[in-house]
Amino acid sequence: MKDNTVVINKKIMVLYGGISAEREISIISAEEIIGSLKRNGYEVSEIDADPDLAEQINIHNPDIIFNALHGTWGEDGEVQKILEKSNVPYTHSGVISSKLAMNKHESGKIFVQNGFAHPKSLMCNLKDLIGKEPMPFPYVIKPNNNGSSVGVAIIFNELEKNNYINNIIAGQVCSDEKHKVLVQEFIEGAEIQVAIFGHEQVGSIEIVPKNKFYDYESKYFDSGGTQHIIPPRISDDKINEVEKLGLKAHNILNCKGVSRSDFILDKKTDTFFILEINTQPGMTPTSLVPEIAKFHGIDFDNLIDWIVKDASINR
Repeated sequence: MKDNTVVINKKIMVLYGGISAEREISIISAEEIIGSLKRNGYEVSEIDADPDLAEQINIHNPDIIFNALHGTWGEDGEVQKILEKSNVPYTHSGVISSKLAMNKHESGKIFVQNGFAHPKSLMCNLKDLIGKEPMPFPYVIKPNNNGSSVGVAIIFNELEKNNYINNIIAGQVCSDEKHKVLVQEFIEGAEIQVAIFGHEQVGSIEIVPKNKFYDYESKYFDSGGTQHIIPPRISDDKINEVEKLGLKAHNILNCKGVSRSDFILDKKTDTFFILEINTQPGMTPTSLVPEIAKFHGIDFDNLIDWIVKDASINR
């Protein structure tokens, strides 16, 4: 983990909360980040971000903006547009990288074009799924532009599909996409996540969730049922392979700062399938990137300090 040469002052504005379905997780991440920034000696202002963000930036006049938002508007390029216009250095990826990474369908196309294995995918309107199947069971349904596994489900039969459709429509999770969802081939195998800092592969972790997959509950509210295993229980050669793939994905989308790529090691073919890349990984007590960093000798305060020093404009 190389020291960044960016010269910084002490005023850090932390953006948290926001208007996405992942607001609760952003608040938890921000609490940890703010505590770390204060321990590191920074002066911190805390902003529950909304569309008046540009005005808040002008009022507080920070030296650096730490983007602790998750989900739509926070990590899909929209907030990044505001941050670029502010001309204040900010953390994590920029406008285009954030937009591409958040759009699972579009980033999936890019990964395939660059030689990655990726589950067969198609965009569907939920109502068009009633009475017919887009692909053989089991398959995965997920919102195209949410993170934290919000609204993700593995569908094993028609009853589960119909329950999913009714719950999503009632909850308006996909309302901004007119109830369109991403349907993907289900790949069975070990779940491996890779952390990248800047342009360095830091490490990887295997997840053995207590539920069917590493869902929202398992990520943030698991009381111990999910296992986090470092290093992953695969060969050294396979660990090296997946970590190189994580770095390749980070670079293909021109990500900045920290990212986490999610893979499945297909038990049938022994091939790594990339699922997605997260440009603003969680910083909660159960989050994976801080856990990977700690295993490799980077404590939480050093991680947060590195992210701050990596901040820039034109990202």
